[in-house]
Amino acid sequence: GNDQGLDSYGHCQGDCDSDSDCRGNLVCHQRVGNEAVPGCSSSMPVEPLPVIPLDNCVGNGEGESAYGHCQGDCDRDSDCVGNLKCFQRDGDEDVPGCSSTASLDPLLYAPKQLDNSVGNGMGSCDYDHCQGDCDRDDDCIGPLKCFQRSGDEDVPGCIASELSETYGTRGWDYCYLPENPTFGTTGTDYCYQPTAINFGSAGTDYCVDPYHESGAFKFGMVTGSDHELGYHWSSFDCVVQAKINNEGRVALVHETDNMGTVPPHVNAETTLNYFNVYWNGDGGFPSPDTGCGTCRLSTNEDACICPTQVVDEIVFDLEPNSVDEILQNLYIGAVTPDISDSGSFTSLSPTDKEFTVHFPQGSSGVYTPNTVFELKHPYHGATVYLKNTKSTVTLKGWEHPTVVLEGEGATIGGSAVYVRANETSRQAFTGAGYMQFDGAGEGTLDWTISVPNATTAKVSFRFENTMSDSSPVEISVNSAGGVVELESTGVYENWIQSDPIQISLNEGSNTIQLKHSSGITSYTKIDSLKIEWDTGDTGTSSSFRNAPHFMGLSKDYGNKGQGETAPRDAHYETEAVLDHYFHHSNVAPFICTRLIQRYGVSNPSPFYVGACSEAFRSGTYTSGDVVFGSSEYGSLEATMAAIALEPEAASSVLDVDTGYGHLRENYLKPIQLLRSLEAEFTPEVYHFDLRPLIGLLGQEPHHFATVFSWFRPEYQADVGPSVAAGYVSPESMIVNMPTISAQLNGLNGLVKYGVSDCSERLGFGEDTGYGSCYDDGSMQAASSFLSYSPAATDTAGLVQELNTLLCAGRLSPDRQSKIVAALDGYSPAFDETGAKLRFAYQLIISTPEFHTNTVVKDGESSRPGLSDTSSAPSNDYKAVVLLYLSGGVDSFNMLPPLDCQDNLYEEYTKIRGGLSNTTENPGIALPKDSLWNIPTNNNNHVCSSVGLHPNLPFLKELYDVDQALFVCNAGLMQFPANKDNYDDIGVPLFSHNSMSKETKRIDLDDEISGTGILGRMRDKLSEAGYSTNAFSIAGSQPATIGSPGVTRASISLSPSGLQKLLPRENDDDLTPDLLPYILSLNNATSIDSPFMSETWSAKVSDAIYQQEALEDILQGASVTTEFPSHRLCDQLETVAKVMSTHQERGADRDLFYVSYGGWDTHSNAIARMEEKFDNVNTCLSAFVQELNTTGLWESTVLAQFSEFGRTLDPNSGPNDDGTEKGADHAWGGNHFVIGGSLKGGQVLGQYPSDFTDAGPLALRRGRIIPTTPWDSTWNAIAPWAGVPAADLDYVLPMKKNFDDSVLFTEAELFTSTPSAPTETPPMSPTQSPSQAPTTGAPTTSPTS
Repeated sequence: GNDQGLDSYGHCQGDCDSDSDCRGNLVCHQRVGNEAVPGCSSSMPVEPLPVIPLDNCVGNGEGESAYGHCQGDCDRDSDCVGNLKCFQRDGDEDVPGCSSTASLDPLLYAPKQLDNSVGNGMGSCDYDHCQGDCDRDDDCIGPLKCFQRSGDEDVPGCIASELSETYGTRGWDYCYLPENPTFGTTGTDYCYQPTAINFGSAGTDYCVDPYHESGAFKFGMVTGSDHELGYHWSSFDCVVQAKINNEGRVALVHETDNMGTVPPHVNAETTLNYFNVYWNGDGGFPSPDTGCGTCRLSTNEDACICPTQVVDEIVFDLEPNSVDEILQNLYIGAVTPDISDSGSFTSLSPTDKEFTVHFPQGSSGVYTPNTVFELKHPYHGATVYLKNTKSTVTLKGWEHPTVVLEGEGATIGGSAVYVRANETSRQAFTGAGYMQFDGAGEGTLDWTISVPNATTAKVSFRFENTMSDSSPVEISVNSAGGVVELESTGVYENWIQSDPIQISLNEGSNTIQLKHSSGITSYTKIDSLKIEWDTGDTGTSSSFRNAPHFMGLSKDYGNKGQGETAPRDAHYETEAVLDHYFHHSNVAPFICTRLIQRYGVSNPSPFYVGACSEAFRSGTYTSGDVVFGSSEYGSLEATMAAIALEPEAASSVLDVDTGYGHLRENYLKPIQLLRSLEAEFTPEVYHFDLRPLIGLLGQEPHHFATVFSWFRPEYQADVGPSVAAGYVSPESMIVNMPTISAQLNGLNGLVKYGVSDCSERLGFGEDTGYGSCYDDGSMQAASSFLSYSPAATDTAGLVQELNTLLCAGRLSPDRQSKIVAALDGYSPAFDETGAKLRFAYQLIISTPEFHTNTVVKDGESSRPGLSDTSSAPSNDYKAVVLLYLSGGVDSFNMLPPLDCQDNLYEEYTKIRGGLSNTTENPGIALPKDSLWNIPTNNNNHVCSSVGLHPNLPFLKELYDVDQALFVCNAGLMQFPANKDNYDDIGVPLFSHNSMSKETKRIDLDDEISGTGILGRMRDKLSEAGYSTNAFSIAGSQPATIGSPGVTRASISLSPSGLQKLLPRENDDDLTPDLLPYILSLNNATSIDSPFMSETWSAKVSDAIYQQEALEDILQGASVTTEFPSHRLCDQLETVAKVMSTHQERGADRDLFYVSYGGWDTHSNAIARMEEKFDNVNTCLSAFVQELNTTGLWESTVLAQFSEFGRTLDPNSGPNDDGTEKGADHAWGGNHFVIGGSLKGGQVLGQYPSDFTDAGPLALRRGRIIPTTPWDSTWNAIAPWAGVPAADLDYVLPMKKNFDDSVLFTEAELFTSTPSAPTETPPMSPTQSPSQAPTTGAPTTSPTS
């Protein structure tokens, strides 16, 4: 009690049980143990922590302007005594360290002066607060402790003596009150003064000590001349929030009073660093599309920004039942208890449980949130430590949404303020511009805001001040206010947010004014005004599991990575991601499938993959009595042992299984010959002079065609039963007419001439510079030769011996008999033994058993040759060329916006990180004056004109004479996509291998299994009576594959054209003509023969027949135009040559595939695009010029495609200075079509109207959802080529999923009757802008 009844307790008295036990407006603080009681100290009996009452005095006995602690009314800091400051408060706002009732001396809130007394009337060693010199805690009275200080170090809660600025006697120690003493009696509850009371007189300001200002200390930037500049704990307020986009992805947001300390990756308005989270409950979340609720909408209206509250809860309060139960409920890792001090944990291993529990010290075996579980993961076996905590992020809300008012929307007053709208010298502002105070005159900016009720808020400004000093401006709200210093921001484009200022707003309309006074020279730029309200109790029901985050929330300073956002953290996060991937349950079967494919089985069974995966997972594999592996997850020793020793790998029974085996890699075949047949060096030669083979075989060590190796693991062959069966055959991707010819030439040349360049320079060796090419066993021109000496004494024994060496004994008796008969019937003119041996080698290496690892079952018929196509064509000739730019073209830089609605070019510039021609930290947006002007001629387009990349002037010329058109925002999709359903598209989006394959197929539902767009067109054109061929000038490609049995395999040509097949060096060659033998040994197989051998035999037979049909015709073909030396130009030159022979070949229709790679511009995008577009421009110019010369241009259409577009938002690039940025994988993009009978001069499709995440088509980082399917362009090209309308659903199986309004028609894209253009564009591949059409030409050189 307190003399007022047993149950009436005063401040800091107890034991209370409810608020009614306390006097007045005191409430009962229900505490746990010896928990501190707010505002109370630990002295016994319990006494309050002293707080001075507010005092409305006039001065303090030292003059009218000298106020003491909690006295007032002050107006500025100089009105206060000593180091006190004037607290400028609003209304009845609390004054830190002051109360309205208490009258005791302060301890922490109003420090005492240091007192060099001797004791306190209680003995020489009994010192009171701020008294000294003490030596130990026992020298101090009550709960006070002795502060052992160094020199004049500050004593917490104490201030300097009255007559000195120093703190007491140097070296003396003083008694002080520590922050966390033991409070009162354990278990007793005490009354305390809640903070929500009115303090002092409304409108009166009081002096406070800023060192003890209330509120937690935060991390912020400190500026000045101190050598320890950078980030320190300060009084800036800060909060971590969640930024949520329409997909439910979350980005971390760090907002502080000093926004200059916030890096872009956690800035509310700029961050795009979204990550997936697991939403709890029904999975609901606030979003711009569905409404942000009590969260606020971002300035760009593309995300909701919500305050967060992290709640950590205990998961297990009793012993878990199993390891699985722990793994299903705990997600937060813990530090290994072993590294803690001895005794920090008590460990317990429950009986019959495969885990250990580590209880923290003091928990007495009770489960707490800090309890750690140790276990071996049941899948990968690694030791895992998990904390007994569930951490949940709950979204809170704002009572009022944050309001951002743009500077250009303010009302202007005075002469010294200017509107900078659509400014080009700055790009980092928000909205359409900014305002600038200019010079020494007076200028004002007025914003008006209405609120339903009177309230307080915080106001701040986004500004840039490039002057060396801060700039003072006056801020007033409804005519009342003060001066704000806007600090120097240093350099251009360094926009920062000012420190927030608390203001009071009246009910209804309010005017906020920012004033630049006359007489002060300033060029401060004001971008926007931001008004924020404190968070309220209003929240959302949304929450998600707390995700790990490694990156710091404050930006670096200096040039050596000082600060929070350090590369170290990125390395840690990358390492954690890799660790997560490595231990994922999909890794073992993925690795095993890929390795098994490389070791002989293209389509391994699930059992085989499972056995290998178990070896990878467990780290061991047992075969007989031998155990392989390290017993660690991921052991390659165990994995490879399983691959080599599993029954599926070793059983010869499977050699005859239809789905077993693989095609051998091209490069391994000459290597096997050299090894198995004991290659030796010729005299005075000590190394193999092998020539580069990548151009011949499509494969060579260290020379990959792409980053995905020489072939793709999911590739399906274009011939044979594996097409219909859906089996993969990766090596088939580099088995085509050019590589088959190269293999036959090179392998047979190796047998006849050794490692040399014989066979008319088509051998595998380099020119040794001496000797001649004779098929007589002399090996005169070789650096090495096959020296094997067989043990067999008869022909049958020789064939059996070579069968073992070269085919692992797989040759059937019938095939061996066929080879024996051929050898016995061979009578060379001389060198009989050597010549027969070489002939035997040649026959063996011609068999499918040498080129695969399967046993062949022969059919009863030979393969038919090609049909006779020598007659003149009966239909008008047409050609379709598919130009594939491989890697993902950054096509929004090929065709950027120019004159568009809603400031789309400015939006493009902003999202692309700024203009590419800026010196400091350039973006990847192309400047307007560098672009060719392309009028869209489309009333439904958001742009009246778009830009064309400066290095594509020839496309501009074709467009101007209606021979080129562009299609906007097109891409691969099987149905109209939007933000709600795009994840249902049946392909891994943004993936090179998947998107590349499917863009060439255009059949995501696999309705016409294994076929491609050109192959299906060929099927239907052939059925319609057109003599049609499909050519790939870029290796085997899915695009040219048709249905088995409908048409034969497409024809592959090398970029250099057609090489000879098995040329004879001279008439004295001993080897007979091999082609009949090769065809005989590769006859049609039986229906139950392995697919892989049939694939090889079909390919080699087709290649021979195609070679015979085309060799003489193409050898005589030529062009009159000089094509530049470049891979794309070489391909287009070959296309032009083939087209010129259409009459000799009797061709009505030719379909071509050409490719140009290297468009995967993750870095240095601007320079690489300039180079590559320049090559495209010159090659297309030469191609069109040649077709105009031959009169075939009007019969040709060329359509350009790529697997996907690229992110509009650039990445950071490889350099610290922000140069050489690139863009990453995206989806929708732009492409072009050119042709002599095209109805060009139009831009089709719909350009996105909004590039931001708030737009209906934009996914994170500017990945645009396409609105036009690839099917649209083909829907017009296919009927132009002659595909009957009834067959379009076969050619385009996904066409039926789209409305006719998005599918182009033949009439929309082509003229009714092809005719030569009235104006033939200039064809010079090196033209300059001055030679280009003057209409819409750039004002500066587009190639600069």
